[in-house]
Amino acid sequence: HKLALTCKKNSAHLKQVVVTDENVDEDCILLEKLTINCPFTTSYTFRTLKPFILIDGKTVPPRLELLSEICSRQHRRYKRHPIVYKYLQKRHVRAINKLCSTHFWPGIDISEALEFPEFSVVVEYHRIVIGFGFLVPDVTHSDAYISFIFTLPGWRRAGIARYMLYHLINTCRGKDITLHVSASNTSALLLYQQFAFKPEEFIQNFYDKFMPPTSTECRHAFFLRLCK
Repeated sequence: HKLALTCKKNSAHLKQVVVTDENVDEDCILLEKLTINCPFTTSYTFRTLKPFILIDGKTVPPRLELLSEICSRQHRRYKRHPIVYKYLQKRHVRAINKLCSTHFWPGIDISEALEFPEFSVVVEYHRIVIGFGFLVPDVTHSDAYISFIFTLPGWRRAGIARYMLYHLINTCRGKDITLHVSASNTSALLLYQQFAFKPEEFIQNFYDKFMPPTSTECRHAFFLRLCK
């Protein structure tokens, strides 16, 4: 059984994960605790935003399945927490910048998105950022642009990216929504296709200006559009 072999090979590390319940991924930064959760009004559209977009206590991504299995083999009960979708806050910035540097390329700073948090989504699991998405609402008078959608490995294939995309689309009704996606990212291309995004252009070497010269990642991109 592959899971049993994984547990055996990594028992020391996995026991630490279970005991702390916070060390979910080595790429992550533990978020500071919130003492108050209350609605707030944005300066961009003057919308009043709730402290939570969605609290999901039912979805069990692969990482949580693994932790639960490890606990059961140790005859312990894993205390599962809900997956919480929120708007971007200052407390998220450092963690997201680190994830961007690790999983995209160095030098990304998402601080500017704090100016319009109503067009953002950050996914937390027990004070760990496991996903995020950002939309720039005014690229042109008729277009908005999704700059990032990301789910941490181990938390994928659980509908998290799908909900983030759904949320971002609904924050910007009345405009076309555009984005770039790596030509090799077939799972993302399929997701966008399911939401009726259509390819407009294939751009060779689009990511050359972002990626380090030593990167082996695909440098070509599709430019997609969702027409309203």
